[in-house]
Amino acid sequence: MKSRTVLALLGCIIAAKTTAGEATLPDAVAANLKPNLWAKVVERKTGGRSAPGLFYAPGIGRLVLFAGSPSHYGRHRRYDVEELDLAAGKWVNAYPPGRAAGRPDSGPVKIAFKQVRGKLLRLDGKALRIGEPFAAFQYAWVPPQKKLYVYLGDSMVTYDPPTRTWAYVKAAPRKGAGRWGSLVYDPVNNELMMVGGHGGSDVGTWAFDLARNEWRRLACGSHALKTLHAAAKTRQWDAVTLLGLAANRFSVAETDEEAKADLSACARTLGAALKKLANDAKTANLADAEKPAAAHAAALLDAASASATTLTAKLGGKIDAALMAELRSLEVTVERAMNALAPEPPGRAHSQAAYDPIQKKIIVFGGDGLDRAYSDTWVYDCKTRTWEQRFPKVAPPPRGGHVLVWLPGAKTMALVGGYSSRWLAQDVWTYAPAKNEWTLHALVPLRRGRHGRQSSPGTPGALCGGGYPLIGLAAADDTVIAFAPVDPNLWALKVDPSKTDPALQAKHGVEPGTLWFRGSHPAAWEKVANPDPTKGVKFIEDLPVNQWTTFDFPKYAPGARNRWGTTAYDPDRHQFLFWGGGHASSMDNEVAHFSVRAGIWTISYPPDAPIQRGSYMSWSGVTFQDRPAMPWAHAYKGYEYDPCGRMFLLNRAYDVRAREWEPKPYPGLKNGGLMRSLVEHTPHGVVCLSQHGLFRFDAKAAKWEKLPWKGPGFGRAWCDGHALLYDSKRDSLWMAHAHIFRYDFKTGTVVKLDVKRPAVLKNPLRTFALMREQAYLPDADLLLLMRVAKGPGGKPRNIAWDPNTLKYYWVDLPFVDKGKPAKGVGFSWACAIAYDPTYKVVLLNDSRSRRVWALKFDRKTAKMTEVSDQ
Repeated sequence: MKSRTVLALLGCIIAAKTTAGEATLPDAVAANLKPNLWAKVVERKTGGRSAPGLFYAPGIGRLVLFAGSPSHYGRHRRYDVEELDLAAGKWVNAYPPGRAAGRPDSGPVKIAFKQVRGKLLRLDGKALRIGEPFAAFQYAWVPPQKKLYVYLGDSMVTYDPPTRTWAYVKAAPRKGAGRWGSLVYDPVNNELMMVGGHGGSDVGTWAFDLARNEWRRLACGSHALKTLHAAAKTRQWDAVTLLGLAANRFSVAETDEEAKADLSACARTLGAALKKLANDAKTANLADAEKPAAAHAAALLDAASASATTLTAKLGGKIDAALMAELRSLEVTVERAMNALAPEPPGRAHSQAAYDPIQKKIIVFGGDGLDRAYSDTWVYDCKTRTWEQRFPKVAPPPRGGHVLVWLPGAKTMALVGGYSSRWLAQDVWTYAPAKNEWTLHALVPLRRGRHGRQSSPGTPGALCGGGYPLIGLAAADDTVIAFAPVDPNLWALKVDPSKTDPALQAKHGVEPGTLWFRGSHPAAWEKVANPDPTKGVKFIEDLPVNQWTTFDFPKYAPGARNRWGTTAYDPDRHQFLFWGGGHASSMDNEVAHFSVRAGIWTISYPPDAPIQRGSYMSWSGVTFQDRPAMPWAHAYKGYEYDPCGRMFLLNRAYDVRAREWEPKPYPGLKNGGLMRSLVEHTPHGVVCLSQHGLFRFDAKAAKWEKLPWKGPGFGRAWCDGHALLYDSKRDSLWMAHAHIFRYDFKTGTVVKLDVKRPAVLKNPLRTFALMREQAYLPDADLLLLMRVAKGPGGKPRNIAWDPNTLKYYWVDLPFVDKGKPAKGVGFSWACAIAYDPTYKVVLLNDSRSRRVWALKFDRKTAKMTEVSDQ
């Protein structure tokens, strides 16, 4: 039967059943579907959408597709809403009244890029339309109102399919806008429930009262359970800190005091605290629905306590990669116990919530934690408005972006597909809430797609979003209809719960609460590091004078070469701290540590990664683990080390000892954002310069304070080229854009210097008196610019500035890589320079070529000539 004939028949059947509220596949189409395997049912060649919304509108008898960014799929820009006209056999553009004239009835529409790119809402004439937001799962059909509700950023909007119109819902935004969460209709209370979303670890469960048009956050869990969870969070941070201390010792990146710390005693203390918490969980006065979670957590805590006891003896000796792996396993076990004691689902993305009309409960499974994938099962009782975490015998593997729907015929939940932080076969599961049982019905291993990406080209019966969520719904005959962003076609899968394979389920399933972390794991660096505590020091001692020389290490930091950021330097532990920058380069947010004394790179934690794709793949705010997300903006000079043992990214702090970000920002700092702020290390505390003034972090008061400023203003700082540098000899700051300023810490006085800038410092945008990154060399009393330019004779040379004569000098410093003259030397974006006062060496992290350079500078013997524009 030809496709158009089949679709016409499908349209007739659905048109006859519009009051049912569910789509229905005709026999002719259903007959061609094989049980538990995907098949293409509607084809089109253009118009993929990233994370759109898909629902069935009973009043018009059509499937409706809306929102989602098409920017990654060619120049085809589809209209914001499309309807699948089943009788005609094609998608049609759902123009609002009066806006269809002169436009195609289907297919791409000429829409200017600037009209939609990155916008949540826009106007088409006078009609409100959706821009290109990622709408996946953040929408719900409300049958009593016969409207779709969509949560976008901090706004709630509705869509009326018969009139094809969008409208704002007049409601105050909830505290903390949400993205990537799941919206589901609760008919018992006539509320919309929002689960997951972004905004840090304290995401919470939110309910939207449809009668009052207002949000409220639910108070979940008993006081006893919340007390246990708070204690578990403290123990988890203790486990993280022990892991960080061990990682620093492993990589020879400790202060003298930290090197004396007894890690065995730390492990012993942690083990005892975990044992006490396990006993507290066993004896706590909990609600009946909370007791299984406490029992599960207690078993994990007992196991973690035993592991900590075992590690007590081992931590007294050498720390190697195998011991680090045991410490990481311990930390994950504690984290799983903390998650088990959570009073509501921890923050997550792309985890569809579904309503069970028989049990009158809402089900949530797994989700994308950005640095991990979850495999937990949560049940929300609409009658009592309470969450219960379930612990079935076996659970589907961790994932996000899966389809989770209620099957009206089989009267059970179905979970289909998804993506994960590991390679994930496409599978079909059902969940019976009354029995608390997951059952596997099919498993289709995927072939590798382009560039090794997990996708399903050429894999019969499989459908994978390639790292994007599948967007689906259930038809009346238990067929799942889905749209995959990497494929513009419509697919269907007939769920057959009678097909089971207990042996395959036992092999493929996991223990509930299992976490799968992302691929860039710290263990990959630790396995090849083979740290030698004398290697780096000997390398520095043997450095030739006045020559740049590269370190030799087994593995460079992960991520792109063009980081659009800087690198902080920790002189107390003699290490670079490399976080990165924005744009579409390296969006992972781990902190890479380069130990000068060991000459190796290690990384802090499995990084969080953005779940959307595009030319700007970042997002704002913090991740579910309270870590700063990589911004779209540049991060040059945006973060630096503080003597209190923290690295500050503006007001957010990274604990260098624990190798983890602290959950809350420090108050008092008024900044201009990363693009308009400069941060610098000083012995007085890290300082930040912006249009709001100069601020210093006061470690004793645990807050930022504004410093006095007497003299001419600096203006707005710009991270791409402006400079901020501490001068230890003068106890001053050098600040520069087109002019150079000096700030005196003792008096708070600012002086503007009359400096003649050489033309060699000009870049395509403007001329800077200094160039963003430079190091102050106290013995030479020079500012050595990172900038390399062609000097007299066309040879690459460094440039230095003398604060006494106010003159610039060419400095002839050869670049030698592995014993040979280096090629392609030219430090600029994504590189950073620092000076280690203990070893009296200049260090340069060159992420552009994945090299780390060292320089022992001697002004007396250095070849220096004054820069002349002649």
